[in-house]
Amino acid sequence: MKLRQLALLCAFASSYATAFQVCTIGEEYGVLEGDELHQIRKSNYQRFSEDLTPEELFTSSPLHKSDVKPSLSEAEDIFPRTSSLLETGPSSAITLEAEEATGLLKTIGRSTIGAAKGALEVLGPVGDAVMVGLWANDVAQSFKDETNTSYDRFTTVMSLIDWFGVLKLPEREIDRQILVSRWNRVAAGEHYSFKVHNDIVTQQDKKDKQHWADLSRGQQAMLEGIAKGFATDLALKYQQYYQESVLAQAKLAETLIDGLEEETHKSIYSKISLERAGKKLFAADFASSCHTEVETLLALYPEQDGMNAPLPLIPSAQQASRALANLQHCQQSQLDSALGLLNRLRSESVEGLVRQSLHRLYQQVLNAKISIVETAAVNLEQLKAGLIEQMRSEGRKAIESVFESGSVEAAHNYFIEQADYLAMDEMSRSIFGRPVTTTERRQKYFVLQEGYQKCTKIGILGGDPNFRGCTQYTWIPAEIERYDSSKDAVISTMLMPDKDEITRVFESTLDNLIENGWNAQREENWLERQILNFSQKQRIVQKAHQDKAQVLRWLFDSSSAIEPECGGGNGCAGWSEEYLNKEHLSRDSSLHQIASWYAKNKDDGYYVHNKRMNKLKSLIPAALESEWQANHLKGFYSYIYPDSFDLDKHAPLIASALRNSNLDITNLASALPLAKGIVKAQIAEATNTAKLHDEEWLNSQIGDFQRYIAIVHAQNTSSGHYSPQELGVTGLFSEPLPAHLLRYMTLDTHQNMDNESQSYYYTTSDYDEMSYDTRLHFSIDALFDSNSELGNKIDRLMQVNTKFTDMPGRSCLIVYPPLKDALMQVSADEGLYWLTPFYEWFDSLTRQQFKLFSTIRFSVMKQNELNIGCELSSTNPEYWR
Repeated sequence: MKLRQLALLCAFASSYATAFQVCTIGEEYGVLEGDELHQIRKSNYQRFSEDLTPEELFTSSPLHKSDVKPSLSEAEDIFPRTSSLLETGPSSAITLEAEEATGLLKTIGRSTIGAAKGALEVLGPVGDAVMVGLWANDVAQSFKDETNTSYDRFTTVMSLIDWFGVLKLPEREIDRQILVSRWNRVAAGEHYSFKVHNDIVTQQDKKDKQHWADLSRGQQAMLEGIAKGFATDLALKYQQYYQESVLAQAKLAETLIDGLEEETHKSIYSKISLERAGKKLFAADFASSCHTEVETLLALYPEQDGMNAPLPLIPSAQQASRALANLQHCQQSQLDSALGLLNRLRSESVEGLVRQSLHRLYQQVLNAKISIVETAAVNLEQLKAGLIEQMRSEGRKAIESVFESGSVEAAHNYFIEQADYLAMDEMSRSIFGRPVTTTERRQKYFVLQEGYQKCTKIGILGGDPNFRGCTQYTWIPAEIERYDSSKDAVISTMLMPDKDEITRVFESTLDNLIENGWNAQREENWLERQILNFSQKQRIVQKAHQDKAQVLRWLFDSSSAIEPECGGGNGCAGWSEEYLNKEHLSRDSSLHQIASWYAKNKDDGYYVHNKRMNKLKSLIPAALESEWQANHLKGFYSYIYPDSFDLDKHAPLIASALRNSNLDITNLASALPLAKGIVKAQIAEATNTAKLHDEEWLNSQIGDFQRYIAIVHAQNTSSGHYSPQELGVTGLFSEPLPAHLLRYMTLDTHQNMDNESQSYYYTTSDYDEMSYDTRLHFSIDALFDSNSELGNKIDRLMQVNTKFTDMPGRSCLIVYPPLKDALMQVSADEGLYWLTPFYEWFDSLTRQQFKLFSTIRFSVMKQNELNIGCELSSTNPEYWR
C-alpha cells in the first residue's frame, strides 16, 4: 500500500487506532536500548559465535573446517611471512597420487574443490606430525611478530582499517561508501548548516536588535547541535570501522586456525589410512568401499515401480549366494584392516603417531591456536584505542576547520551588522529625528556640529588703525558622537561562538556515546523535533501565502468578487487595468512594490477605492510581516531551530512523503505518531534503494535522517555481546571476538615441550573437572592404555571381531548385533569423541559397517522372500576360500 493511501486509511481510522493497531507503520525502525537492545546483541553474538556462549565453551571438541584452502591472500602485504607459511604448509613428507589426494581432500571436509582445480594442487604437501607441530608454532609466532610491525607500514591506523574493510566481509544493508562519503563531507566543513545561506532576505524592513541577538545566540546553539550530531556521525563511522575490525580479526584468526587444523588432520589421516590395491584409502573413501559388491547384489533385486510392473527375474541360488558372500568378505576385510591399523597404532607401531609424539603435536597446535587468538584480541584492543583517538582528532580538526573557513565569523558579523544598523538608526533618530545615512553607517559616527573656522584674535588689518578685523583663525573640529556597539545593552551580548565550548560539547557527547551508546528517547525526540519544526515552517509559509493572496485579492479582484466583504459602492471600486499597468502593478508584483505604491497613494483623498485602501492598510503590514517571517525562516532555519535541518532543502524525499500523506502538514503535532511512521518508512525505503544511485543520492534525499537509520542499522548489525550489561562493557567499541575463538584464551599455554611426564599435560584425574586441553591429553593416553575405559572397549571390539573374521561365505545368516554393539561402544566413548580426527575416522568406519550390515541383511531377506536357497555353509569352501 502506498504511503498516501496508508496515511489516509489511518486518518479515517484514527479513533480506532489504539484498538486495532492500524497506524503503527515504521515502528520496526527505532533506536533501541535496555533489554531489547541487550537481547539483540546477545542473539547476534550467539550467531556470530556459532551458537556458542561462554558457559558452553569446549563442551565438545572444536572443529574448524574450511570449504576452501585457508589463505591470507588479502593480507599478504601486511603478513607476508605468515601468508607464505599458510600457503606452503609444512615440509612435504608424503607424496600422494591425484586419486589419493582427492580422497584426503574429502576426508578433511573439502569435498567440492578437488574436482574443480586438481587434487594435488589444492591439497598441498602432507607434512609429518613432527613437522606440523613445528610449523604450527612458526605460524603463530610469525602472526604475532608481523602484527607488532605491521603498523609501521601504514601512516595511520585508519589505513589498516580501510584495507581490512574488504576482507571477505558480508555485504552491508547500508552501503558503506554512501555513509562514509557523507561523514567525510561533514568533516570537511561542507555541511549545509555551517554556512549562512545565499537566500537571506535583505529587502524587508529591519527587525529590532533583539531579533538579531536571538539569532546570534541561535548560532551558538546551532553549532553545539552540529557538534553533537557530528559526534554521532563520527561514532557511527568509527563504530563501523571497529565492527569491521572485529570481523577482520576474527576472519584472520579463523583462517589461520583452519590452516593449522587442516595440516594436523592431513598428517594424522595420512598415517591412519588403509591400504587397498596399493593405494591409500582415507576415511571419506570408507563410504564408497565395497561399492562394486553392493551394486552387484542390489542389481539382483531391482525395485518395482507400480502394480503393473513386470515380474522381476529371480536370480539363481548360486548368483544370490555369490553376491552375498562377496559383500560379506568385503565388509569383514575392511573391518579387519581398520582394526589391525588401530591395534598397530595402540602398540605404537605407526611411525610418527606414538603416544608422546601425539601429545606434542596436539599441544603444539593448541598452543599455536591460543597464541593466534590472543594476538587477534591484542590487535583488536590496539585498533580500538587507535580508532577512538583518531575519532577524537578528526572531530577536533573538523571543528577547527569550520572556524578557519570563516563561515562562522561571517554569519556572526552579519548579525552584528544588522543589529548595528538598527542601533545607529535609533541613535540617529534620537539626535536628529531622522534615519541613519549610509555615510554615517559606514563611518560609525554622527556629526553633531560641522567643523568651522573661529576668529580667536582681533587686530589692525593692513597697518591701518582704522581697519580692524580678525587677524587669527582657529579651526574648531566637528562635534561628533561615535557609535560604540559595546555600550549597547543588547549588542554587547552578541558574542562570537565559543570554539572551545563547542569542542567541549563535542567531546562530552562523544564520551557519552562511547560509554553508553545511543539514547533511544533522545534520538526519538530529535526525529520528532525535525517533523514538528517542519510543520511549523509549513504553517508560517502557508500564512504568508494566504496573507499575500488577501492583498492581491483586494488590489486586483473585481468589485463583485469582494462585494460580500466590502459592501459595494464607489469605495469598493477597483483600479483600471491601464492604471495598474502604468503603476507597474500585477499579480506578480512583490509585496514591497505594492507597499511602495500604497504609501504614495494612501492620502490621495479620493472616495473612490476608499474601502479597498482601508482594507489594504491592515492587510499589507500583516502580509509583509508574515512574508518576512517565512523568508527569514527559509534563510536561517538552523539558527531559528538549532539542532534541526530544513527538510524542504535537504530531505526533499521526506518532505514530499509528508505532503503526499493527506495529513495536515501545518499541524503534524496532532498526528505525530503517524507522521513519524511515514518518515521512518520512507527513510528505510530510500536506504534500501540507495544502491541504485550514486553515493550522493541518499544524503541529498533524506539529509540528516540518514544518521537516524544508520544508528538503527548499527545496533541491529552489531556482532553483539554475550552479556552486554556486565561491568566494564561500554556502549560502543566493545564487541569482542566470537566465543568460538575467545574460548581458546581460557586454556593453558604450555611453553616448554621437553617434559615427558603425564603431569605436564594435566594435573587432575577427576574427569569432570578437566578442561578441554586436559581432556585432550587424557584421551590420547586412554587410546594407548589398555586399562582405560576406552582401551577396554577397543580390546573387547578386537575380541568380538575375531569371532566374525572367518564367517564370510560360510553362512547366509551372520548375527551381527554383537559386533554392532562393540563398534557402538567404542564410537560413543567420550574419550574418543574429544580426539579428532581419530573420532571422525572411527565414526566413518562404523557408519559404513552399519550400512554394509544392513545391505547384507536386505540380501538375506530377499532370498527368503523369493525362496532362493542359500548355498553358503561351513562345508562348502567355494564361497569362503
